[in-house]
Parts: sequence; structure tokens; C-alpha cells
Amino acid sequence: MSRRENGAHLSLTSLDAVVCSQVYQVEYVIVKAANSPRPAAWILERSLDSENFLPWQYYAPNDEECWSRYSTPPTGSKPVYISDDHVICTSQHSKQIPMENGEIHTKLVSGRPGALSHSSTLLEFTQARYVRLRLQGLQRSGESSADKRQAFYSIKEINIGGRCLCSGHAARCRYSVHHGHQKCECERHTCGERCEKCCPMYNQIPWRPGTAGKGFHCEKCNCNGHATSCRYDQEVARKNMSMDIHGKYRGGGMCVNCTEHTAGINCEKCEVGYYRPNGVAPDASEPCIPCNCNVRGSTGYCTPDDSYTHVGKVAGACECKPGYSGYKCDQCAAGYQQFPDCMPCPCDSRGILPSDDCEGYCLCKANVAGEFCDRCKPGYFALTKDNLDGCSPCYCFGTTDRCTTARLSYSMISTLENWLVTDMNASRAVVPILKTDDGWLTMTPYEVSSPFWLAPQVYSGNRVSSYGSNLTYSVTWVVIRGDNSGKPTVGPNVILVGNNGLRIAYGEEQYSGDRAEISVSLREQGWYHVRDDIRDIPTRLRRTEFRGDPVTKTQMMHVLADLKHLMIRAQYHSGQIEGSLQYAILATGEFSPDGETNNLVEMCECPEGYEGLSCERCTWGYARVVTNGTNLQDHHICVKCDCNGHVESCDILMGECGTCLHHTVGPKCDRCAIGYYGIATKGTSEDCEKCACPLSIESNNFSPSCQLDDPTDINSGYVCTQCPEGYTGDHCESCDVGFYGNPLTPGGTCQRCPCNGGACDQETGRCLECRGNTEGWKCERCKEAHYGNPLELNCMPCDCSTLGSSSVQCDKTTGQCSCNSLFTGRDCSSCIEGYGNVTAGCQECDCDVGALNGLCDSVSGICRCAPGVVGSRCDHCDMDHYGLTSDGCNNRSYELRTLPEIYEAEASFSLGGITTAARAIRLS
Repeated sequence: MSRRENGAHLSLTSLDAVVCSQVYQVEYVIVKAANSPRPAAWILERSLDSENFLPWQYYAPNDEECWSRYSTPPTGSKPVYISDDHVICTSQHSKQIPMENGEIHTKLVSGRPGALSHSSTLLEFTQARYVRLRLQGLQRSGESSADKRQAFYSIKEINIGGRCLCSGHAARCRYSVHHGHQKCECERHTCGERCEKCCPMYNQIPWRPGTAGKGFHCEKCNCNGHATSCRYDQEVARKNMSMDIHGKYRGGGMCVNCTEHTAGINCEKCEVGYYRPNGVAPDASEPCIPCNCNVRGSTGYCTPDDSYTHVGKVAGACECKPGYSGYKCDQCAAGYQQFPDCMPCPCDSRGILPSDDCEGYCLCKANVAGEFCDRCKPGYFALTKDNLDGCSPCYCFGTTDRCTTARLSYSMISTLENWLVTDMNASRAVVPILKTDDGWLTMTPYEVSSPFWLAPQVYSGNRVSSYGSNLTYSVTWVVIRGDNSGKPTVGPNVILVGNNGLRIAYGEEQYSGDRAEISVSLREQGWYHVRDDIRDIPTRLRRTEFRGDPVTKTQMMHVLADLKHLMIRAQYHSGQIEGSLQYAILATGEFSPDGETNNLVEMCECPEGYEGLSCERCTWGYARVVTNGTNLQDHHICVKCDCNGHVESCDILMGECGTCLHHTVGPKCDRCAIGYYGIATKGTSEDCEKCACPLSIESNNFSPSCQLDDPTDINSGYVCTQCPEGYTGDHCESCDVGFYGNPLTPGGTCQRCPCNGGACDQETGRCLECRGNTEGWKCERCKEAHYGNPLELNCMPCDCSTLGSSSVQCDKTTGQCSCNSLFTGRDCSSCIEGYGNVTAGCQECDCDVGALNGLCDSVSGICRCAPGVVGSRCDHCDMDHYGLTSDGCNNRSYELRTLPEIYEAEASFSLGGITTAARAIRLS
């Protein structure tokens, strides 16, 4: 495409939009100038409706104007695109040279991130029907153009390169006279003006746009030749319900308007009222034929094909209304008469013989009784029409023959958590992979030989209530491509292992295709023992080599009563490289008064010591004892434990009770445990009650033991036998003398009175008697006018002197009284040094020459006199003394001595020393 403007000088600020005949994906734009320089500033714009234009690229005279004019960062000579719709600004095409015939090449696709993948963003960015050049600035040099004659725009040619919008699914497009514009020549089974969808019969997978790197092809739906169009359904694809033309369940193609009376996602089924006979393939030209059921006796529906043979239904067999039977529902069923009306007989159709023609008396089946054959004989239960004998015998693990049909409320066990992959002996385990796209468990058969899915513990345990119901599961497998030598394998579909050692199995079919939904009945019919010597099932093993004897009801019940392992077959083909488990559903029942009775589970009237739907367990206080040898069909009896009813079970052979319950102890659980009281031999769970001393809570139960007042009378009350110090009463409910508190209050205790041996109020703890001259709430201080340490009971009176102290109070710790002036001492009972005579108010000492010094007694004021001196002031000599001096007074008695006495004295003094002797001579 091109637009030429020759010989005209354009002075417009924008060029009229170039109009295309339709929307194109524009890949480049080339603008050629005429006799003027290229525009300096302009915008290349696009539009789909000529009203709303969006920029493709900015052009500026220089890099600075990219920022100032267009608020866009400048791009160099090789632009880098951040995204597929990134609008850039460049100054590479705005130079003055050449002055004429300059060209501007703009590439809109090349170099962008989605250029090869044809991203949706790039497709939207490059779509346009209108292209506009918005011119905003001339070339200039300084303030004015260098050549005024060239101050104009001139564009002589515009080339726009683009392609038709064909979503990447057409190599070319051509002009359509009918549509009046270019039309894509679609490829890869795509259709539409722009190849925007898959053709009617090619919708097995959802349409996607094509890419340059790898083209997308619409896939044909598998409609078995009975439809000309289909549509894609996401939910069908998610559930893998649509089979493609290669026989694989993938994609979501749903056939539309199936013909030849076919129906279904792949036209693989027949319409209601038609069926596909055995051996006729779904892609046959006329696969479905009418059911031709009797109009009066049928619902108009018949078994649609041969896929129901495993449940005993033949293709084309009509579904009969109640009271009718036969392949075409053209006769009366047992219990009905007078075809074609088929009126009900008075007899219960479940309990009469098939040959009964309803004439005369009802002919009951072997295990059925009643005038109308409507109840089971004693010892039998579960009256059903399919049972040739009418009712099944009570099993009850041989303990009784009295039973009825159990009323059960059913629930389903279904989980993919904690499954493992193991061998048929459950001797090793491998953790499978949980696929995030579909939530299935996946394994590879190379990790384990003859692999089986090992169910978690939630499927195990007592499953007696599941007897007669079904285990349903769905599995898929992948076979290695290109290997035609492999073949489907055989092996047990399900293996049950009981804790009694029994290993039983069901099924041995071969499965074609790559998936199977299997339902297994938990009844003994069809089950067999797996031979003990079989440890593996190689692909060459024949069916007869791993099958043992058929399973009896006794063996089936023993396995279900204590199921250890449930295993599901994981390998179905010798060339299998992967296997998946989609789900596994096990029906289990619980007794309910309002439950249903259309089941094959018995409710036995168990004798003493037995419990369970089939008396399969021993009740509380009984132990299971196996009798009659060592084979796997041993009978068990429940023997009462000699443990006074305080153990769940015991060892009968060893005579040991094991762990006693209900707070009892002893070899026979015949005594209450410490901390409990009662009579443990009564045999109830309430024999021993918790001691409450005085309360049963841990914080207020102060005695570790208690006992009955009368060991033979439970109503005699109990006594707590180990109340701690400070507690008293039968139940330690009171505080003893010398203690206080309230043990009957949660958290309350008895605490010793804080009275240093004295009594206190037993509720508040306030001291009532304080010793050692103390007082206060806790005898925590000395009495008034006392001092000392009250905690050591040594508070003593202050005894402050009334003469020398200003108060009767003293320091509470040291006992120091507050002394008046001139008084001192702890009790202020003496005068300071140099003063005396406290009674006179401590006067200054007035000692005479006969005193030893100037100090007097601090209490009396009497001076201390020299020898022979007397008087309070030491102011005169004592009797028989004379000569008052500072050395004292002379003793007058020396002058009256006789001479011999003097000499005797002299002699004696001489013995004492020279100085003394001389003095003696002076005295003489």
C-alpha cells in the first residue's frame, strides 16, 4: 500500500489518515520526504475506528525533546523494547541531512519480545485500519530556519507493510468478492474470516493462535462416524471423559447431533430405546437397533451394550416394570399373575419359590416362614429375592443363632492421603507421587515388583459392617509408546489381609485400553485364597498358579472383623511405565435406629461377654481365647477376666490382669489406688472415687490418701489419712491451732501463724497473742516504749530516765532514749563528763584539793578522793587522818606505835626496798 503526495507542499499540522479497506496487522511504515527535510517532531498513530488514535512511535529533534515534549525516554539506533506494546521515542530520523528525499523506516514487530510467538498483546498493538502522521515540528537551526524556502513539510510517498489478521493460521490471504475485502486462506483445520476458531469437526482440544516457532493444529473429534461437528467442553476435558481418534482419553471434544440413534460424548452409546448388540463396534454404520420391549411390561429402556455383562446384564435386555420379567418383559415375575396385567400375589415375592404360580397357598423358600412367606425362620436373616433359600443363616461367629438384619446408616471412606505402593506381600513400601494437575496418585512399576496400592489405616480395622457392600475404585495406566510386544497382564484386582494371617483375593481379569473403573463385592462369592508360596506374579504366570481354595463365609468374616491390609492392583500391562489411582471408595455402616435394612449385615443377639454386629468382639472385662487347634478357622470364645471389672481384657492363660483401670490396683484390681477410696470389688467403673481433701482439685487436695470409715460400707463416708501439718478435720478441711487460712476455697491453704509461737485468728491470720513484748497483726514490732528484734522475741523496755530524758520512747532498734541537756547514756540516767548529781539536774563537778582529779561521779556528783580524804567534795580528812593535801591525808595511828614495833616495821620495810625502808625511818 502507498499514498503519494507529489508536487504539493503540505502545511498542515497532521496528515489525513491513511484508510485501509479492513483491519490489518501492520508490521512497518516507510515515509519518504520530497523537496524538504524530514519532519523534526511528529507522532505515528493508529486507529480502528478513525475516532480514537493511539501512538505507535514518537519522533523528536533530539533526545532532550523526547523527555520535554513526549515524556518518554529516548532510544538509540537499536531500540530495546520492554514489552510488545512499548511506545518508544527516537531522534535518529530527525536530522536535517539529507535536505531532500529523506526516508523514515519504522518497524513495529521486529525486535519485540512476542515477535516469534505472535502474542495477543503484539497482535492488538499492531492492528489498525487508519494510520495517521501527526506533524508537530519543522527542522530548525538556532532560532529560525536556515533556508526559509525549506520551512515546510513535503511527503511524496508512504509505504505501509502489513498482513491479514489470520491468527497465525494462514500463509496468505486473497480478495473475496463476496466479502469485499481480503480473506484468510486458513490452514491446520481452522476456520473463520481470521482463522479464529477450529472447524466444526476439529474441537478435541481448545483453539489457540498459531506461532512462528511451532504451529498449532486443531484436532479432530472422535464421533465414531456419527456426527459432523463437535464442540470443546472444559469440564469433560478435566474429567478425561472424551476419547480422541487415537483411543486415548484426553481433550474435551463433545460430538453434536449424533446420528444413527447414537448418543454420548463420542456418539459411542445408543439413545434410550436402542441398544448395540454384542460384537458390534461403536463405529459401525448402523450400530444401534430398537429395544423392542413389551410396552406394558417395560420402561422402554434396555441394556445399551455389552459393557454391563460384569453385573449380569445382557445387551438388549429390557428393563422391566415391577411385576414383569423376561428378556423383553413379556411375562409376569415371580409373585405376580395374569399377564399382561401382572397383579401382585398376596405372597411376598422375596420369599416364594420361583415356580410358585400364586395359586393356592404360598410356597416358601427353604429358610422362609409365614403364611405369605414374608419372614425368615428363626436362625436366619436378610430376606431377599435373589437368595435361592430366601434368607441367610445367622453367623454370629458361632455364639448364637438369633439375629435380624442390621439397621445401618452408610457412609463412604474415600481419600488419597497416606497411600503407599507395595508388593503383594506388603513387605516393602514406596511413597507415590501426587500429581498437581489432576490430583491423582502416580507410581512407576519399576520401583516394586507386581505393585499394589496399599490403602491407609482408615480403610482397615473392623469392617464387618461392609459385608455385602462394594469397594469401588478407578485406575489408569500408561503403556510405553512404540512397544507392540507387550500385552495386558492378569492378577488379583484386590487383596485383603487379616490380622489372623489370611490373605484372600478377588478378580483376575485382563483390561484393554488405559483405564478401568472396578467394583468388587465384599462377599465370599468369587474370592479365593492366595497361595502361601506365591511372593510375586510375573507376567507369564497363569491364573491357576496363584489361585488357592475358594473363600468361605467364615473366613471372609474373620478377615473383615480384623482387616490389616487392603491392596488394589496397580499393574495392568506388561509394557506399563506408569499407573495412577483416581479414587477408592469403601462403603461402611453404622448402627442407626432409623437406618436401612436392605443389606446383608446381621445384628446378632450376643450372649454375655460378646458384642458387635456379629458378636465379633469381646465386651469390656472379657478376654478372647482361641479354641480347636491352630488352623485359620479357629473358633474363639470370650472368657470373663477375674479382675473385678477393671480391665478391658486380660491374659487368661497367665492369670494376669495387666494394667488396672478405674483407679484400681492389685493383682486382681481389688484395691483403690492411692488418692481414691471405695470398694473396688463391686465391679463398676465408679467403684473408686477421687479423694477430696477437702476439694478434688489438685490445688486443694492436701492428703495423698484417704479411706472409708467402714471398709465394708460405701456410704459410711471417708477420712483423709495424711493431712499435712497445719491441717485438721476428716477431710483436711480446717486449719490446726497455730495455723490460719481456708482450705475449702480453691487455691486456699493453711499457713503457720506469723505470731512467733502465739495464737492467731484461724481465718484472717491476725495474731491474738504476742510474746516477748511484741505487738501488731503479725507481732512484727516491739510494744510502745520497748526496743529490740521482735523476730527474736528480745524486745526490752526503754526505761528512759524521767530526770534525764524528754520522752518515755526510745529508738526501736538501739533503745537510745532522747536525752536532755547535760544528760547522757542509753537511758539518759547519767550526766556528761565533768557533771554529776542527776537529781539536781547535772551540776558541774565542784571537787576540792583532796580529789584525785576534777571529775565527779556522773550520777551522784560525788568526787573521787585521795587516800584519807572524805566528803562529797573531798574537802576534809577522814577520821584519824590529818594534813589535807592533794596527796591525801596522813594517818594519825602511826604516831602511837611502840619502838619495837617501829624497828619491826623498819626491818620489814627494809625487806621491801631501800626507798620504803627510808620512809619507815622517817616515820619513826
